[in-house]
Amino acid sequence: MLKKAMCGIFSLGLVLSFNMVTWAQSDAGQAEIEALKQRVRELEEQNRAIVVTLQELKAQLSEKHVQMVARTDEAKEASEAAKEVKAAPTALPQPPQKETKQDDVVRWKELTPGGSRLQFYGFLRLDLITDDSRPDGFQIPFFIQSEDPRVGVRNQSNFTLHPRLTRLGVDYLGPRIESLGNSGLGGKFEVDFQNGGRESRQIIRIRHAYLKMSWGAFSLLGGQTWDIISPLYPTVNNDTLMWNAGNLGDRRPQIRLTYEPKVGAGTVSLVGGVGLTGAVDAQDLDNDGVRDGEASAKPNLQARIGYAHPLWNKQSKVSLGVSGHYAWEETIRRVGGREGFRSQSLSLDYNLALHDRLALQGEAWFGRNLSDFRGGIGQGINTGFGTEIRSRGGWAELALKLSKYYSIYPGFTIDDPRDRDVANEGRVKNRAWYIVNRVRPGGPFLVGIDYLRWTTDFKGLERGTDNRVNLYLQYSF
Repeated sequence: MLKKAMCGIFSLGLVLSFNMVTWAQSDAGQAEIEALKQRVRELEEQNRAIVVTLQELKAQLSEKHVQMVARTDEAKEASEAAKEVKAAPTALPQPPQKETKQDDVVRWKELTPGGSRLQFYGFLRLDLITDDSRPDGFQIPFFIQSEDPRVGVRNQSNFTLHPRLTRLGVDYLGPRIESLGNSGLGGKFEVDFQNGGRESRQIIRIRHAYLKMSWGAFSLLGGQTWDIISPLYPTVNNDTLMWNAGNLGDRRPQIRLTYEPKVGAGTVSLVGGVGLTGAVDAQDLDNDGVRDGEASAKPNLQARIGYAHPLWNKQSKVSLGVSGHYAWEETIRRVGGREGFRSQSLSLDYNLALHDRLALQGEAWFGRNLSDFRGGIGQGINTGFGTEIRSRGGWAELALKLSKYYSIYPGFTIDDPRDRDVANEGRVKNRAWYIVNRVRPGGPFLVGIDYLRWTTDFKGLERGTDNRVNLYLQYSF
């Protein structure tokens, strides 16, 4: 149609040109020439309008064709998916229609193959640490060594630098399983590099590795993650979290059942589980090559009951919890006149968020034989007397967000074993005052400066006191 219109206009132009030459020879034809020129201009405008109309029609036809093809492809995919669902033992959740075409596309931080989702996270981190006295470990400290001249050196400073806390994790969200009560399936796998080796050849350490099934307020978890007892931890000392200095609980293999129903405006938390005894301290008092916790043929028992309730706005909340554990250890030869030992604890945890800029949290506890649960300054059994070492302790921390760039966390932590239970030259008190400074200059970049005034007392020896400064740079993704 467009070509015919162009040809007609071209032919008309030739005729008009011939007539114009003829008529231009007489004065009488001048008026007719002007009229013809005006007619030509009108025809050109009509031609441009026709061309535009044709282009719009062509675009509309092309778009309708693409839509028809896409609908046909989607119908085929839906038919194939329906066949797979009927043949499979469980049905997969259907993702939103907009994301269906992108299920097989790799996107940064997240993979969505089929009905599952893998979300990656982590951070790059560098720590610079200086001490003016010797801790038991420069990078992973639990107490300060005695400065008594008989066993140590006074004011022996040191410096270390490492990237071992760089972390990588994957959160897994799977399909619902109809044959198991339509349960949701999830999990986590998280590693860092604080597991020994040389500084240029660090070894990977598993932090978390578990699967979790959930049915509404119920959930069942199996794998390695945090202990149920004493679920909070201070902001300072990011690797050892003031373990053996006032903070109980570590990570271990376990199976746990959780029930967290809504009660009014708040939430009740009931958690119980069994875990591996000896996962942390690997205690083998009789040196038979078998950890005493495993030799007991019993897992440890852990439980917690808690309640959380919002206060006057969405940013304010109060939560309280009581938790405890009981564990068994056995030896094939007598140690201090005994072949069986027990470990137990009772803890209180609290978190009071008064505002999005102000919060108070902490824990208090007591128990005995707590070396496998990061209590008693790492001392569980007095092998000379065959007694479990009793201890008490806790920590408290204030969180202040002074601006969107700067937050500060002052706190205190203490682990205080009973002196009479501890062997001579053993550790009888471990405590630290600290202040954490965190600066967020923008985006996922973080600068932190921790200062600790850390003191450890000994039975029959001089104490050790350390001023520890930890500068770290972190970029999260």
